[in-house]
Amino acid sequence: MTCDSQAFEWSFLKFMMADENQNSVSENTAENTETPKTETVEEDFSKLLAESGDQMLEQKTFEKGMIVEGIIVQIGAEFAYVNIGSKAEASIAVSELLNPEDGKLSQVVGDTIKAKIIGFENGTIRLSRSGKAGNIALEEAYQAGVAVKALVKATNKGGFELEVMGQRAFCPLSQIQKGKVEDPNEFVGQSLEFKIIKYAKRGHDIVLSRTALMDDELRMKREEAMSKIEVGAVLDGKVVSIQKYGAFVDVGGVEGLVHVSEISYQHVEHPKEVLSVGQDVKVYVLSLTDKDGKPKLSLSMKKLEADPFDSYVASVEVGSRVTGTVVRNVDKIGSFVDLGGVEGLVHISELTWDRHITNPDDVVKVGDKIEVTVLGINNEKHRISLSYKGHQSDPWADAVEKYPVGQEVTGKLDSVTNFGIFVKIAPRLTALLPMSELSEESRTLTQAAPGTEVTAKVIAVDPAKKRMTLSTRGEGAPAARKPRAPRREDSDEAPRERAPRNNRREREDSNSYKDDAKFGTFGDVLAGLKKK
Repeated sequence: MTCDSQAFEWSFLKFMMADENQNSVSENTAENTETPKTETVEEDFSKLLAESGDQMLEQKTFEKGMIVEGIIVQIGAEFAYVNIGSKAEASIAVSELLNPEDGKLSQVVGDTIKAKIIGFENGTIRLSRSGKAGNIALEEAYQAGVAVKALVKATNKGGFELEVMGQRAFCPLSQIQKGKVEDPNEFVGQSLEFKIIKYAKRGHDIVLSRTALMDDELRMKREEAMSKIEVGAVLDGKVVSIQKYGAFVDVGGVEGLVHVSEISYQHVEHPKEVLSVGQDVKVYVLSLTDKDGKPKLSLSMKKLEADPFDSYVASVEVGSRVTGTVVRNVDKIGSFVDLGGVEGLVHISELTWDRHITNPDDVVKVGDKIEVTVLGINNEKHRISLSYKGHQSDPWADAVEKYPVGQEVTGKLDSVTNFGIFVKIAPRLTALLPMSELSEESRTLTQAAPGTEVTAKVIAVDPAKKRMTLSTRGEGAPAARKPRAPRREDSDEAPRERAPRNNRREREDSNSYKDDAKFGTFGDVLAGLKKK
């Protein structure tokens, strides 16, 4: 008798027994007790017959290797029988339904299972979920990324031997727990939850990881915690890690970053200056995602403090002179000055009238108390622009009177470029001796060292552009020229390439001293005077 026939007869028998019991009860009760109506009995029987008939009439074609799904209808000593919608019986070994940890049944009658057809025997379809047929449950767990329980059987080279649902598996030593494993043997005999990170060769190559499961749990907890946090919220937290760029704070199962710039309105060079691991802090939630929309918790501590910038700028005006302390010098940028809880910047161009300064240390030192002028206030960006050179007299203001055209001056060679020689005439006042204004005798200056004394005549002064041009040529004397050998037509020598102007200072000076009417040659100046 087939499994479907047995199921139908058993259902029919239960129905008939229930009907007989009902009749027996009815006869023992009062005589006026009504019996069930014939229509109701016939209706219930027809319904049961239809349901069983549907199962019996369902026909399928089954082949070896096919994965099927069915309902367990009977569990015997060795085999369990499964209704897979066929008139033929389907059976699976009871051992495949046992829990490997305690040896007890993990399924009962009525449970739905998936298994693979491994063969046909005496009209019965043989099913299996493990062994040579491949472990269907493990494969599904791998694909779904769900946790499985496994027994740690032993240790081996590089990890652990595991047993999971009757199958052998491996767990690398580094995947059993977070951090270093001091004694691997302490895990032997334990039943632990793992995540399947590799399932290959039809179940003959299975790798499990406990740390991957921990990471998934942490991620889920983080997502749950993040869903309860809103931008603008004020939270209690604990500092768990300190890096140069900021401090990580735990705010109830999720960590956020307080960037070093968000710790205080005062400049903080390193977070460890004001924070320590384990310290309890209050933080303000700035954002929940990064610029790409990925989850990232950004926090701030200074948002919970009064902004000293607002109170300070309310007490000063642009143009006012204030006193501060130099706290940082940044090469080619300038000096940052503490004005009393608020910092302002003296740009490199506002440190001195000498436009060749690139290192603020040449003018002021960290710790110096200086008087500065407020040039501008940017409320939106919280920036204050300052000037230090304002307290110094502008050496170009009286340059025309002190250094009239035609006067001979003496200075120190500052630098040599491909278009001229810069000569320092006085503090914060540098003049240019163009190559075209060098006499033959002074041509050697191009090879001279900085600091060499240079004597020349002033041929032009422009205080507005802070320019002074010098010349060592006499009246009508030709400019010094470096002899150049003519290049033969049949020469294989490649033409000499002009050296690129890589020096930033040379480029700036070249742009500053472009040809114009006021800065011609000494001969041009004399010619202009004769015309007048």
